[in-house]
Amino acid sequence: MADEFVGLGNVVGQGKSEVVERGRVLGMTYSPLELKEFDPTRHVSYEEALQLVSSSGLQREKLLKAVEEGSIRVYEFKENSRCRGGKYLDRIDIGRVYYVKPSRITGIKVEPYFSRGLEDPLEAAGPYKTMHLELKDTKGNVVFKMDDALFPEEWEEGDALIVAQKYFYRPNSEEQKEAVRKVTGSDYERSLADLIRRVSLFFAKRGFELGYFDSKESAENFRRELEALQIERKLAFNSPTNFNAGIYDLYGIEGSKEEVFIRGPDGRALKVSQGEYVNPQCHACFILGLRDSLEGILENCVNEGKIFRSGSGVGSNIGALREKDALLSGGGKSSGPISFLEVFDKSAGSIKSGGKSRRAARMTVMESSHPDILDFVGLKVREDRKMLTLLQAGYSGGMEGEAASTVGMQNTNISVRMKDEDFEKALNGGKIQLRSVVDGSIVGEVDANQLLKRISFAAWRCGDPGIQYEDRIQEMHTCKNSGRQNATNPCSEYLFLDNTSCNLASLNLTRFCDGSGMFDIEAFKRAVRLSVIAQDIANNAASYPVREIAQISPEFATIGIGYANLGDLLMRRGIPYDSEKGRSLAASITALMTGEAYKASAELAKGLGPFVHFEFNRAPMLEVIRKHKGSLDDIVEFDGEIAKIKEAAEESWTDALEAGERYGYRNAQASAIAPTGTISFLMGCSTTGIEPSYSLRAYKSLSGGGTIPITTRGVPVALKNLGYSREEIEDILEYISKNDTVVGAPHIRSEHVPVFDTAVGDGRGRGTLSFESHIRMLGAVQPFVSGAISKTNNLPQPATVKDVYEGFVLGHRLGLKALAIFRENSKPLSALSLGDKSFKKFERGEKEDLPACREAVEWEVNIGGFPLHVVVSEYPDGRPGQLAFLAAKSGSSLKGLLDSMGILVSKALKRGVKLEDLIDSWRGQEMEPKGIVSGHPYIKTALSPLDFACKLLSLEYFGRVEEADKKDEVRLEDLRGYKNGFIKLREREKLDEWSFEDVISDPLLGGFVEEENPREKGNGTVVILNNKENKCLANGGGNKRGIFCSNCGRLMKQISPNCYVCSACGDKYGGCGI
Repeated sequence: MADEFVGLGNVVGQGKSEVVERGRVLGMTYSPLELKEFDPTRHVSYEEALQLVSSSGLQREKLLKAVEEGSIRVYEFKENSRCRGGKYLDRIDIGRVYYVKPSRITGIKVEPYFSRGLEDPLEAAGPYKTMHLELKDTKGNVVFKMDDALFPEEWEEGDALIVAQKYFYRPNSEEQKEAVRKVTGSDYERSLADLIRRVSLFFAKRGFELGYFDSKESAENFRRELEALQIERKLAFNSPTNFNAGIYDLYGIEGSKEEVFIRGPDGRALKVSQGEYVNPQCHACFILGLRDSLEGILENCVNEGKIFRSGSGVGSNIGALREKDALLSGGGKSSGPISFLEVFDKSAGSIKSGGKSRRAARMTVMESSHPDILDFVGLKVREDRKMLTLLQAGYSGGMEGEAASTVGMQNTNISVRMKDEDFEKALNGGKIQLRSVVDGSIVGEVDANQLLKRISFAAWRCGDPGIQYEDRIQEMHTCKNSGRQNATNPCSEYLFLDNTSCNLASLNLTRFCDGSGMFDIEAFKRAVRLSVIAQDIANNAASYPVREIAQISPEFATIGIGYANLGDLLMRRGIPYDSEKGRSLAASITALMTGEAYKASAELAKGLGPFVHFEFNRAPMLEVIRKHKGSLDDIVEFDGEIAKIKEAAEESWTDALEAGERYGYRNAQASAIAPTGTISFLMGCSTTGIEPSYSLRAYKSLSGGGTIPITTRGVPVALKNLGYSREEIEDILEYISKNDTVVGAPHIRSEHVPVFDTAVGDGRGRGTLSFESHIRMLGAVQPFVSGAISKTNNLPQPATVKDVYEGFVLGHRLGLKALAIFRENSKPLSALSLGDKSFKKFERGEKEDLPACREAVEWEVNIGGFPLHVVVSEYPDGRPGQLAFLAAKSGSSLKGLLDSMGILVSKALKRGVKLEDLIDSWRGQEMEPKGIVSGHPYIKTALSPLDFACKLLSLEYFGRVEEADKKDEVRLEDLRGYKNGFIKLREREKLDEWSFEDVISDPLLGGFVEEENPREKGNGTVVILNNKENKCLANGGGNKRGIFCSNCGRLMKQISPNCYVCSACGDKYGGCGI
């Protein structure tokens, strides 16, 4: 019996002295680690454990024998508020009892396909060109430089710069340089071939040593296949793999010594002190399990720090901690989970991820039934409001600035777990019972509709929280018997058990298409298989920063294969992202990928054995596989290529299920759609992950500095595939370069306009994908993903809280696992463009300049036969900021008077004096010229030019109808203040856009109540208030916000609530994934 739990190793007992720690009793084969306290997720009573194994079709006798022999740890707890008392077992330990080591490991066969007929796949990708790569910050300082970089000729300089800077190994010591020189001929990696060679060697060499292949020939074929896939930009592994993998294998460089944990030969986690590259860190996603004790909280803080140091992000469920003011066993009251969450966030902000410039990223989850849920939901709103106050007071912006570093929660994404019944209560009326973490007793309740509205308001206000759909998550959980899924990684694509990790890889969809976009099904299937093998090797060959993760994670061997460039693929094919056809193609490709991944996983299980806990979870896992397969019936049918891909997917799922029933699976999860940040440059992607095109325009860096606008790569291909001539394409591309949309472009046919809709359109609403279209794409793809999908679901700035609310409800109805939203300009940080003082709060007397390019309106009238022009220049929000009179001849007394008055008023307006205070004194002033007024529809008499100006501005900007001579004829919608929004702005000056109560009751921001018509004329005219378009701003104008890159100093693009990406150097801040 003791021989059964040995993983890939030889016999139990090797390295035993290394693991006799943390109270482990010798001989406890199935309990290598001890839980120090009661864990409601892991611990199951002895009686329930016996019932569980019986209901799962497993032999009770095997568990009884393990208990009798002392091979499994039995926990005894006294009855208390958290457990009934008595004997308990750890679910993870039980899973090990039912694992049986394969009697023989045969490995698998790999034959050449992508490398077939190629003597050297890396050389065949040539010819290579020498590139001079240099990145400077905004002050002209060189941040990165490589004069002799080698890349295939097709590579663009921008992609090459980021890949070389981020991934090429550049040693510091002379000894390490010599080691690299022996292999590459240079002191550092300078060729793309160097990077791909070492990564591919790592997987092939380690895989062969671990018995993955049936022969050396298969191992060599595997290496060459990986080289071909990567050099052809079809496949890329997550960033930690590219940072670390193969440096020891190819160059013999061990790296700096670190204390890490590896999977030992007996399947146990071993602590080793060795070079960082011997067993490199290859995982991007981590989940930690929080335990409700001070010791557990402090240990979590240390473990998070270790994960950040290794270059990865982490998620956890803060709801595991008892609520604020709950009684402590030693006396006193708990400070609550929010207090510790703030500690975790500050710690993350102090640690650069992997020593890089990118900040550490966190995800924190809380259940809707937690007593502190309302404080949790509003936490980031409160912190962001503090930041805005500091920015308005003049504190520096940016992630490293005084404002952001002073407030909290700038390194953590937050999400609320909501059940199906929560949504039913929200929509139909009902309350959610709040239950104490200590004993499960009901300690309060919250109105479900109000909670969902508060979540929606907070997400509308600052992008957090998102929602994770609890019932869907647990329904599609392959390992239910081992415990529930409590949390996710920072970007929410990896959902699994506590204390596990996942390594990611992505396939570039457009590289599996020919010039017309036709999809190569066979090549795609083969690439999926090869990636699955490599990712599984990483689970056993890599190191882990935390002991418990090193023990548990390889036993479930979760992997996350995904893809990138879906948006580009659809555009090239001439298929709108927001269309049933687009969603069907995406769903079919995703189904094919995950089905083929599970098929490969079953093949690995046949040759190497299934993952340790498969037998314990056989029933729930096969049930989930059947549900994935059954979802194929929901894909909308289309003839042609989509039908062929769906047919191939059906075949893959049938094979995967049959093989899984016979051999099991090597991996508890197979797929996750990640955001593919930096690796998208490695693959040459125009769009990341599942995202649509962000914009039709991109900016290309010039070697001498500066940028030029270019259209994204898929646009000309799409136009050609849609049948446009070369001349027509040139005309359309020229139009796009100026307008960032095809709306209004020459030659473009109306039915083709939706093909070119993007996430942000032209910045003024044209060509923008709807919020609903983002969510519906997720709904189409989620049924075929093991984990979840990281996606930026964009909302325009004018969107309401109700829009967010309805989006969360739609996500529930479509069966999503997680949904986060990002409303444009919703999060304060710093101004995007130099000189933009959008956060500066101007006090009376402090000058606020008008934009250099601004809206202005001019009225031309005649007073008593005297011509007069009144010109008003406006701030972006519609406020008058400058007044000028054009009248009389130069040198006349009247001209001098009017010029002086215009200058006086303009200076006062710029210093915060209210317009009405300035012009009220003009009312009734009588002087020549005066009399009949012509040229204005409503004002027909004036006592002087100043009297007319008072009437004009009071009527046009304040809506004071009493100023008109023809009051009954005034059409409110024609007045300037209604057109540009200034009248509404004045009405709403007291509204607090950071207050839930104010916003939720406001028709324009909240959207839940109908707007009262300020005045309805007899003709039934209804006033419609539109945001004006500032056509001076060719880039879309508006109050765009981002941050400055700390690496190169350039402006970063905000693409999600806590994620900023630099298109110049590839650096990222916040929870962006890697």
